[in-house]
Amino acid sequence: MEKLQSRRGFLKKAGMTVCMSQLSMLGWSAGFSAIFSEGVNSSGEFSLLKLEKLLSGYKFPFIDNFSTDSFSSVYKLYNLYGSNSINAGDLSINSAVAGEKRQFNFSVSRLANNGIKSQKLNFKYIVSGDVLCQNNEILSPQKWNISSKISISRDNEAFNGTGLKYEGENKNGEIYLMTSGKLIKKAIASIPLSWKWGLMAVVQNMAKVSLHELQFSMLDEFDTIYQNQKMKFRKKVSLDCGNNHLIDFNVFELTGDGMIPTVYWIDNLNRCIFVVSGMEAYVLGV
Repeated sequence: MEKLQSRRGFLKKAGMTVCMSQLSMLGWSAGFSAIFSEGVNSSGEFSLLKLEKLLSGYKFPFIDNFSTDSFSSVYKLYNLYGSNSINAGDLSINSAVAGEKRQFNFSVSRLANNGIKSQKLNFKYIVSGDVLCQNNEILSPQKWNISSKISISRDNEAFNGTGLKYEGENKNGEIYLMTSGKLIKKAIASIPLSWKWGLMAVVQNMAKVSLHELQFSMLDEFDTIYQNQKMKFRKKVSLDCGNNHLIDFNVFELTGDGMIPTVYWIDNLNRCIFVVSGMEAYVLGV
């Protein structure tokens, strides 16, 4: 296992030099050595530096135990592009075992008009739903009921007729999307099939059983299918998450057709703590 140790002045890792005063802005101790280059580079390094200005005062969510089968997790969602790198929303996801199935309930909210100065209200794009999955390594979605809208909050009405409710079903790779019982779209997915917000649970399972690679197609926000996806283990690393408390992380990378490479950081309890791409990041709260 690789250990990243802090020292005064500068840290050097794989030919890179990072000023510790920059890292201290994270709100962790300077030992939280996120000394990775921006994005994904040829030497296989991954970045947490994209988050440093956004997470001032962040406290690592220490807990005693965690179940990868039944859990409730809440993430803050951050935009990471341009000058609009801000807290842009949140994601809550709940998982429970239901016999040979896994039942998920989720809700994600993100700013819909970020950067539009003429809009005085911060409209949000909100997607919520229930997803019944096979309880397999890829958590293949079988049936789902989804609602989406643009509104100023989860509790407010949909703006200007933007509300939509629909349901879907996966029949051996044939995907059916319906609204009010009427078929609106049919698509074909290569098997096995996973789903976007279920990948946090998938990669937690991979870390738990030391599974280093999975290949699959992915249902993206329940209306688009991306083929040829790969989740692959990249490295182990120990990070100081405050007061010299070292936490071991397994780092995984998602790549595939139509996807920006995305990095998943899984802690020693097999919790997905950070999900970082070039466009956005999810950060687990307490």
